[in-house]
Amino acid sequence: MKLNLHKWKIQPRKIKYLLALLHAVFVLFLCYLLGNTPYSLGDEEQFIQRLYVVKENVSLSKTALPTTLLPINVAYDKQLIEWTDEYDLPVGKQVITDREKLLRFLQIAREANTYRYIILDVMFEPNVHTDIDSLLFATIANTDRLVIPRHKDDELTDSLLLPKLAYADYRTSINEGNFVKYQYLNNDMVSMAWKVYADCTGAEYNHWGPFYFSNGRLCNSSLFLNFTVIPDEGSYSPKGEKNFYNMGIDLLDQIDNIDYSTFLNNKVIIIGDLTENDIHDTYAGPMPGGYINYNAFLALMDGKHYVDWPSMALLFVIYFLISLFLFINKSPFDYLPFLKFIKTRTWRTVYSFCGFSMLLTIVCAVSYLINGYIYDILTISSYFSVCSFLLNFYRTKKSKK
Repeated sequence: MKLNLHKWKIQPRKIKYLLALLHAVFVLFLCYLLGNTPYSLGDEEQFIQRLYVVKENVSLSKTALPTTLLPINVAYDKQLIEWTDEYDLPVGKQVITDREKLLRFLQIAREANTYRYIILDVMFEPNVHTDIDSLLFATIANTDRLVIPRHKDDELTDSLLLPKLAYADYRTSINEGNFVKYQYLNNDMVSMAWKVYADCTGAEYNHWGPFYFSNGRLCNSSLFLNFTVIPDEGSYSPKGEKNFYNMGIDLLDQIDNIDYSTFLNNKVIIIGDLTENDIHDTYAGPMPGGYINYNAFLALMDGKHYVDWPSMALLFVIYFLISLFLFINKSPFDYLPFLKFIKTRTWRTVYSFCGFSMLLTIVCAVSYLINGYIYDILTISSYFSVCSFLLNFYRTKKSKK
């Protein structure tokens, strides 16, 4: 019996289809890795800023403060403490957040115990001490549903605070010095927003190599935040409602006039400097750190950290088609009447780059306007352009042999 090997021979065109398929899977994996970097690798900040203006003008952005949010400002609740240098020699005085007022409010909140969560966005530096620190730290440690910030390389102020601490840093790139991406998970360190989310929902996470999982579902460890809650400027809204409460004069000084059980009921409480020092530049404008963490928490509650499989499927199809055009040495411009007669390799490469960028930019813009997802488009576009250049260089060199 003679075996016909000819029927097992794979045609070159089918090989190119298979290569395009595998390459699309690789680019999709690359897209996931880029999405999990703690900073943007391209110029996404300016791109998002333009999209945000469009979204705001067509009333697609939600800026009203939710009734379940209680912002408390401590920018004007200060105290003076003695300050020493690195040799513990007195050098004068330093201004810090009034810890006695913090203690009083936390005691009131603990007694009421009707709040949903407290985001205490106040740093407790290891070299800063007051007479009530022991009582304050014990109160923080024993207060349920509370988180405080910690920077990655900071020393631990008090071991009592350890269960309440969460990661509070963000990273920038050479291109973008402002806040752009929020890193929820950094290996075994969780962010403030993730701790709030986990405490409220019982969510768990784990990672295997570069892959992150939340409750068994593939997720992203970093996100471009879609700011849905943006504080108004000033102390009052256009309707005359308070944008925030000053801890001392608005709350503690009015303790006899406030039913705290009702006032705090089901509220996510942000305590921090909301007007002066803890302000960060974002694509949506200047924003207090507490609001950034709150928006990051809302994104988690909306499931934005989970990999969006319909979007991944769309990207896969796009990456497959681009890869296929590259491998079969065709361009989408070959099918456009006003461009198909361009034969100069240089101009075709330029148009090819523009085509990749334009297509991915449109997809990214539509994705942001519809569901708030943003992808690192510039890096992927550049990658495809490099692939196109290398393939053209290889074909040119091969044709000269």
